[in-house]
Amino acid sequence: MNTSFQAVCEAAAIEWSVPAIAAGTIVGGRERVVAVGCDAGARFRVASVTKPFTALLALSLLDAEEQTGIWPPDVRVRHLLSHTSGYDCELAERDLARFGDGDGALASVVAELPAVRRYVGVEQVWSYANTGYWLAGHLAAEHAGTTYEEALAERVLGPFGLEATGFGEPDLATCDPEADEGPYPRARRPSGGLVSTVADLLRFGRRLLAEPLGARLRIVHGKPVGGVYGLGLFGERVGGAEVWGHPGSYGGFESSLLVVPEREAVFVGLTNSPRGGKALYDVENAFFEEAIGARRREADFVEAPVEAFTGSYANSDGWYEVAAAGDGALVTWDDQEYRARAIGERTFQVVEGDKLRSRFDFPLEGFGRFGSRLAERIA
Repeated sequence: MNTSFQAVCEAAAIEWSVPAIAAGTIVGGRERVVAVGCDAGARFRVASVTKPFTALLALSLLDAEEQTGIWPPDVRVRHLLSHTSGYDCELAERDLARFGDGDGALASVVAELPAVRRYVGVEQVWSYANTGYWLAGHLAAEHAGTTYEEALAERVLGPFGLEATGFGEPDLATCDPEADEGPYPRARRPSGGLVSTVADLLRFGRRLLAEPLGARLRIVHGKPVGGVYGLGLFGERVGGAEVWGHPGSYGGFESSLLVVPEREAVFVGLTNSPRGGKALYDVENAFFEEAIGARRREADFVEAPVEAFTGSYANSDGWYEVAAAGDGALVTWDDQEYRARAIGERTFQVVEGDKLRSRFDFPLEGFGRFGSRLAERIA
């Protein structure tokens, strides 16, 4: 590419008003780390990039066909790791800090999981569920005879040489004034509690490509709104190449980990802004151009029967409103209204604002799926 990777990061940070971006790539065996507004070795909260760590831990200790002992027998470990259990994403009472920071916090949240709403049966619809990762982390810890944190350190962080990765606090503060204050709840850690650096996550990406268990994470188990999902990793195609990875978003931090197996390429992007994912989209495209020779293809807009899907939808995250508007739809999402256009018969993409390129669809009668999470039609 003609523009330097540093310049791409700087431009993305300015365009999306992101105070700090740290990003790194491995392409052709060469590792590169750049930083804007922070030290290249700064530790960021990586949020759901924790999920492939938890998936590796679970697969190293548990049989993928093992029952959970908490949810009905048809739910197996692989359903927890692939978001195909049919259960809601969160507890009705979302404040997991109430379980404290002792060794029993994870067991306490798991004791409440039988009360989580189940929308559909296993493998019927893919729907993001942090609840499944809390349960998977708990089962792995029980099997190891220790805490989740100790098991992860012994089986993943230590062997992979990830010395800067753990469950402490990030080096930077978020720029989001509405972000949750205080430490990350211990009961939530298996779904998104890690703090890490670009260098450590590049090392982790290398191991994902080299480890036999890493290949198991890339076996398709579910179909999100866009792409596919394995066990702890999203999958997509860019320029004909398979790309696997996971984004993260929590507490005003947004992050991204991507690997391109056939090119042995890795990308990591870390930010301290709720708009960081938008900035990283541009940086990821620069990585794809270098590693693959192509960018992500922008979706084509089509005609779709918006009226068939208008109404109100709700889940544990909140409520959503869909209305017809001109050649597309208006969606109320996180208490904000956005314009959207159809990119498929039942799939729409936001075309403006902080939700730009976010997708929602209607996979089953009476349900919508907003971003990643199933919501039931209530009116």
